[in-house]
Amino acid sequence: MKSVEERLHQLPEIAENTGLHANEAMKREILRMAREGKKAAPSVTFRRLAPLLCAFVLLIGAVGFGLSALNRDSVQPVPAQLTKTIAAGDENALPGTKLALDVPMGSIVIKSSSNPSYRSIWARSSGGNFPMVCVDGRYYRMLTNPTALPESLLGSQLGQVNTFTSEPALAGNAGIVSNKVNQGENVYAVSGMQGAVVAAKVDGNYRAFQRVSFGENGLMGGEDLAATLKANRVVALELTGVGTINQADTARKLMNILTENASFLRSGSSETNTSLLIQLENGLTLQMAVNGERIMACGTWACPEFFEAFHEALQ
Repeated sequence: MKSVEERLHQLPEIAENTGLHANEAMKREILRMAREGKKAAPSVTFRRLAPLLCAFVLLIGAVGFGLSALNRDSVQPVPAQLTKTIAAGDENALPGTKLALDVPMGSIVIKSSSNPSYRSIWARSSGGNFPMVCVDGRYYRMLTNPTALPESLLGSQLGQVNTFTSEPALAGNAGIVSNKVNQGENVYAVSGMQGAVVAAKVDGNYRAFQRVSFGENGLMGGEDLAATLKANRVVALELTGVGTINQADTARKLMNILTENASFLRSGSSETNTSLLIQLENGLTLQMAVNGERIMACGTWACPEFFEAFHEALQ
C-alpha cells in the first residue's frame, strides 16, 4: 500500500491529468459559468460545469484522503494561532452582522470558581478609540453587557449628544460627545449609580457606559474612587486567577476597604489580562483592570489592603 507521502506527491499529477487546478481561479470560473448559465438550459449549464466540478472534487478528495491518513498515523496539536475566536458582544468583530453570541442582560454572572479566567466586559476599541460617551468632561466606556438595559434603570436625562466624532479628544468642552451614540440621542443617568454609569441608545437599545479615564482625563475636582465607582450594593466579586466572593456581606466589606484605602496614582490607565468584576444588586456588572496591587478604570489606584483582604476572605 502506498505511503501517505506518496499519495500526497501524486496530487500534482492528478491536477496535470485533468488540465485544471483547484484554486481561486477555478472557483471564480465555476461561479462565473454558473451565473452565465442561469439564462441557459439546465442541461447546457451542467455540461459546461461538470468537468470543472469533477476536477475540483477529485483534487479536494485526494487532499482530504491524504490528510485523514496523516491524522491516523500521527495526531498533531492544532497551532494556537490557527484557532480564531471572537469575544461575545464585540460588535466590531463581524462588521455589519449581529452576533448571535452577544451577551444578554444578566449573563455576566459571577459564580464560584477557585481560579476564574480573564474575561473583559468593556467594548473593544475601534479606530483607536473605545466606544464612549463624554458628559461635561467625564468619560464613559460602553459595556458589552447588558445589550438591552431595562428602561426601569434609567434615571434623569443628562442631555443630548450634540457632537458625534471619531476623535473625542479633539472635541474639547463640547457638552455631550460620543463616537458611538448618534447625534441627537438622549443620555441618561442610571438609577442608584450616582454618575458611575450612564445610558444611551445604540442601534435601538439602551446600553450602559461605565465611568473610565480617557487619555489623561480622569478625576474632576475633589472626586475620589467612590465617586467614579458607585458600588455599595455589591453582591459578588471576581478576581482573575485568584477566586470569587459570592457572599454579599463579604463582597461589600471588601469594596469598602477598596474605596476607603485606594490611593490615586495617575489619571491614565491601561488594559491587562487580569480584571476585577463587580456584580451589583441591580443586575449590572462593572469592571476594573488589575495589574499587581493596582486597579484601573477611572485612573490608576493602589490598594494593597484590598488584595490582602481578598485573599484572606478566600481562605
